[in-house]
Amino acid sequence: MNKAHIEASTRRTVERLVTPLARTGIDPNALTVAGLLVSAVTAVCIGFGWTVAGGLLVLVTGGFDMLDGAVARVSGNGSRFGAFLDSTLDRWAEGLIFTGLVWYFVAQDARIEVVLAVTTMVGSMLISYTRARAEGLGVDCEIGILQRPERLLLLGISLLGPAWLLSAGLWVLSVVTQITAVQRILHVHGELERKKSSDDEDAATD
Repeated sequence: MNKAHIEASTRRTVERLVTPLARTGIDPNALTVAGLLVSAVTAVCIGFGWTVAGGLLVLVTGGFDMLDGAVARVSGNGSRFGAFLDSTLDRWAEGLIFTGLVWYFVAQDARIEVVLAVTTMVGSMLISYTRARAEGLGVDCEIGILQRPERLLLLGISLLGPAWLLSAGLWVLSVVTQITAVQRILHVHGELERKKSSDDEDAATD
């Protein structure tokens, strides 16, 4: 079973689970905002060194990330603004969480981990930006080995363990987010080149 099938199966499962919640008429945008507030609390917990609590909250944040979209699809209350709000607040949430990590590592005088946290945050933002910019150019860009759900899962698990596990998790996140961003850049380049070639062929046959 490939990644696309796993993602589709996970989406269907989540939609079945949130059906009772969707029937209450709850606004999906309210869940998006609630996810941001959880991320703010997560950042504070991590910053104060409560890493286990922070790890659990990171996993909760990942749950909210799936919840709002699933409720929107099941209830039929999705909107273009809701999609925009979700994407925007997701970036804000990640920024808050990694700010909490930087705060924590600065207090620990862990300079390497500070660099890793900042590098991961930059990579995460690049992953999101490349997708948004690609879609603006008419190119689908939902590819990459470490998208947001995987990043949150890995970070949450890393925070639940000892200090060495958190450092190892950040090394992985730091490197792989950059690789994912590069994957998307190459993908978009290839797609645009194919479109250009196709347009040139169409023009030649006219």
